[in-house]
Amino acid sequence: MHENEVKDNALYDMVLATTMKAPEILIDDCAVHVYCGGGSELYIFDTDKGAKIGDYTLDGSCDPSQQKWQLDVGNGIEQYTVLKAVCALKGTENKCYPESPAAFLFAYSNDLDYSDVEEVYSRFIYGPVFYWEKYVIVATSRFDTKTKEEIMFFENNTLGDSYRAASDYMNKTRMDPSQRFDSSETGSDVLDMLERFIDSDHYSVCASRAFIMMKRSPNEVEISKIVRKIRQWRIELNIAIEHPSSGGLHPETMYNLAAKTNGYCSFAPEIIEAMYTLPAMENPFTHYSLNIKVSGTGTMVLPSITLPQTMSLELYLAVQTTTTSFQNFTIRYVNTNGFSNSFSRNREQHLRSGAMDGYESNLNSFRTVRFLPFAEASTYAMNLEYSYSMEDTILFRLSSNTPIDDWLPFQD
Repeated sequence: MHENEVKDNALYDMVLATTMKAPEILIDDCAVHVYCGGGSELYIFDTDKGAKIGDYTLDGSCDPSQQKWQLDVGNGIEQYTVLKAVCALKGTENKCYPESPAAFLFAYSNDLDYSDVEEVYSRFIYGPVFYWEKYVIVATSRFDTKTKEEIMFFENNTLGDSYRAASDYMNKTRMDPSQRFDSSETGSDVLDMLERFIDSDHYSVCASRAFIMMKRSPNEVEISKIVRKIRQWRIELNIAIEHPSSGGLHPETMYNLAAKTNGYCSFAPEIIEAMYTLPAMENPFTHYSLNIKVSGTGTMVLPSITLPQTMSLELYLAVQTTTTSFQNFTIRYVNTNGFSNSFSRNREQHLRSGAMDGYESNLNSFRTVRFLPFAEASTYAMNLEYSYSMEDTILFRLSSNTPIDDWLPFQD
């Protein structure tokens, strides 16, 4: 397969990351039959396209006049000039890497106002235009509906085309008030939506980013199953929650889910404010992820970070409670070349409305682009000075547009 490259094809890139073997191919005159043995699935490729056949046998015939193969790919007959086939071992198809081409899932609750959803989605236009090497397709999901809705994957030639197709679809479907839950005691089905996204078996799920807009909280507290799946598929969760909730019992569930999967969770009175402190789409790589339990006043030595090359890192910091707990914090760092600096915020600065000096805040989280701009290659030792009026859990994340070599470990 490696010597028969299919350029700019995300399905091909995904298959290359699996454990592969050769299929069984039977040719009888002008007829061809291709299949895989048990435990593997069949994929086929031409020079510019591909398809997943799965557990089924591929049947086709040649067209001598056009010198092409006529193949039944499951949703109709397609012509292939060159037929390349491979079997991918089941269970290895979700093996992916930080730079693997992946989906950008835009998911939103049916409880929200569509004008807010539309405004938030419009802010992502720069991601599809400039970061197509990481994200190859846009998927959308409207959840918190009485009847579960299909997760839509917009297959297009470019990410920009996929972005526009998703926008057109959402503008047509908007919100459906008749499908809203009748009771505020009904919990959000966001966890079910995430599980269905993972179970869709779409090639772009692994290493994807899920941007989730919520108004209703889930009723679930037990999340071990979905945590295992998100970790297995290396999905980055960026969760924006409008507060107060329209229903459900446990808003802390989403924060805990983000903490256990190296994700991020932001609460705000308006959904677009919650978006502002989430990791930017143009910084798709998390270089540092730490969950820190704090209480009262103290100083804590943090694990160091080694930068193999010059890069800029943005700081994202969230707390599980709202600002009722937060008093102040200072993060200090010094690298092996002797360069040192610090970043501080207190309660008064945090509660000031709007963004200032590259710093943005909302009910429970902070974001600054000025933490480590153009940081030189070096190892950085860090410590945290903090003051909180009660016990809290801090999410400390550093992200960049510079790729990482390997996945970060998770924390329980």
